Amino acid sequence: MSIRLAAVRLFKNGRQLVRHIHKSKISSFNRAAEPFPGPPAPQPRPSLVQQVTQQARRVVVDAVLSRVTHSVAADLRRKVTRQLLFGDSRPFFALVGVSLASGTGIITKDDQLEAVCWEIRDAVNRSKNLRSNQLFKEDLPEIGLANLEFGPEPLAKGCSAVVYPARWRNENPEASTSNGNAHVDSSNSIYEYPLAVKMMFNYDAESNASSILHAMLRETVPAWSRDFDVVQVLDYTATGRLSSLSPHANIVEMYRVFTDRIPDIPGAMDLYPDALPARINPSGSGRNMSLFLIMKRYDGSLRDYIVKNPPSPRVGQLLFAQLLEAVAHMKMNNIAHRDLKSDNVLVDLVDGDDVCPVVAVSDFGCCLADTDHGMNLPFSSPHVDRGGNAALMAPEVACARPGPFSSINYSQADLWSVGTLAYELFGMDNPFAGKGATLYNRTYKEEDLPALPDSMPAPLRALVYAILSRNPSKRPSPELAATISQLVLWAPSEWLKSREMRAPSSNEVR
Repeated sequence: MSIRLAAVRLFKNGRQLVRHIHKSKISSFNRAAEPFPGPPAPQPRPSLVQQVTQQARRVVVDAVLSRVTHSVAADLRRKVTRQLLFGDSRPFFALVGVSLASGTGIITKDDQLEAVCWEIRDAVNRSKNLRSNQLFKEDLPEIGLANLEFGPEPLAKGCSAVVYPARWRNENPEASTSNGNAHVDSSNSIYEYPLAVKMMFNYDAESNASSILHAMLRETVPAWSRDFDVVQVLDYTATGRLSSLSPHANIVEMYRVFTDRIPDIPGAMDLYPDALPARINPSGSGRNMSLFLIMKRYDGSLRDYIVKNPPSPRVGQLLFAQLLEAVAHMKMNNIAHRDLKSDNVLVDLVDGDDVCPVVAVSDFGCCLADTDHGMNLPFSSPHVDRGGNAALMAPEVACARPGPFSSINYSQADLWSVGTLAYELFGMDNPFAGKGATLYNRTYKEEDLPALPDSMPAPLRALVYAILSRNPSKRPSPELAATISQLVLWAPSEWLKSREMRAPSSNEVR
């Protein structure tokens, strides 16, 4: 038996040895057959944006990895094991895939940095705002107007909705709702009413949840929870195609969404009589039921904030960076807002008027959030809805022509709209909208763009001009634009002043 085993092993190992010898000969032959390399072709000089990004990435990689000791690596390995067994293992399997594809079995510096960045993102995602968690009311299985108390005065009213301050109803029997009338208190303070309830005007959809979903589903894209019956949701086929937008610091906090009967609120007859149903206003045109969105209450719109508190150059940079982060997050989720303007951006003055506010993009009623088509909208007919504000449509959207095989790519459209808002953030009129409009998005040329103020850093001015390029392929991606804006904000000034673009040392990073 031992002789037979030895013969089998000899045959097996001998075959592997022969394959190895032939493989080495073929490799040497291929190397000998390679032509002699000629002089390298001249490479185009990278732009300022590319140089800043490359140098900053190299510095961050070296600085982060220089701090990773063996003990930290061991801790990461233990976390990997726990994450694979009990948590979200997708980021780590992605690293394994990169390692296997490289063929070396060794994780590179970029892979290690990605693992560290994933740890940072995971820690940030776990750090929830306590106030937001309390407002979310996740423990309530069903939500309706019976769970809410409204403030005395509305916060805002538009052509399609009205927004009221609100709070969760206490166990106060006097605050009960009867005969469809919503309880209204006398105070309107944001501390007394930390919620905002947006009531959509319903003129067309039938008074049931399914029909209302058909008409207003896009409004619920940023919602954390939708309070609809499962059968009703499944009956609506478009619900399965709707992209959901994960929570983000610069996206409106929309806690719950539900349908209910239109309440009889004091002052409604004077404010929006046509939107009321006949049971409240005999001459009204509204339906009995509509969609209600429960959101965090903000301090106002970005437009109002700019008018009342003209931002300093530093605050303007911070606001611009936040808008770019919001656009990058939406694109990462394959969602195009299509109606970005200063009226649709909310501000949160949580730290007072003298501190830069937190901005949040809201009003997703015109958004494109289709999992089937992504950010490409089939444009077979001129009746296809292109989006919201026509003045702030990107050129590729405004100039698109319908056809049997035509489509509109919105992947860079929101970025262009934010580029126009940069003028408002730095004390100038928007050149494409409003009273100071001098350019038309269909016909303008890049050289016609108004000069940005000298108070803006030169790299940021170059970034805005690049964002407003007519050709979407010449614009930076939203992710790159957000990265550059953050570097301009937080990187040492010496990094941007040097014409030689010298890579900063590790000591400078520290």
